[in-house]
Amino acid sequence: MKLKYTPLTALTCAAFLGSAAMSQAAVTIGDIISINLRSDNTSSTPTGAAVIGVIGDTWTQITGTGWESAINGTYALNKTTGASSGVSMTFSGQANAHGNANASNLDVFESGFFLGEGETTATITFSGFTAGTIIDLYLYAGGWTTGEGATFNFGSAQTATNTVDIETTYNLGNNYVKFSGLVANGSGNITGTWTNPNTYSVFNGAQIEVTAIPEPSAALLGGLGLLALLRRRR
Repeated sequence: MKLKYTPLTALTCAAFLGSAAMSQAAVTIGDIISINLRSDNTSSTPTGAAVIGVIGDTWTQITGTGWESAINGTYALNKTTGASSGVSMTFSGQANAHGNANASNLDVFESGFFLGEGETTATITFSGFTAGTIIDLYLYAGGWTTGEGATFNFGSAQTATNTVDIETTYNLGNNYVKFSGLVANGSGNITGTWTNPNTYSVFNGAQIEVTAIPEPSAALLGGLGLLALLRRRR
């Protein structure tokens, strides 16, 4: 039996394809997601905007239930506007504790998750992006004492060396690292690792800046091609 083509079918299909393509992207170009990792379930408002953003940004607070509590799991993330981003962060592996860093006038460094003795690595996955979305990723890692840093690998390895005790300024390569141009895979995921270069490794927070999102036009053009095929089969 041949399919009967009608203008309504074309419009309906086109609308559906456009809606599906657009619904994949909860973030838009220029959006920032800021994440402050906490050692307990108390609320804290960052006092600074870190390397990107502005004072007063809303940070996603990811907290534990107390010292030595597990962190493996998935956490929903908000934009700095406070709105849901549709993006989540998942921890898996050996990062199964929380820790407090030294007091600081930069709130993000006042607490964090950590890898302790015998805990060497954890996997971090950011998911929920439209496939092909491009981001810049900032990862913050202070520590309790000089020399306790963190190594992150998102296609290449970078280490925050933490050469000071008290974090008062943001220093690239010292208390944060930056990965530029990370691309979400076909499942909308960006995955990397966090490893412990020394005895202890503290991971304090992260920021995601969305720099590019694939246009939905490709899906729409594919739909129009399908409609043209249906028309020829009338």
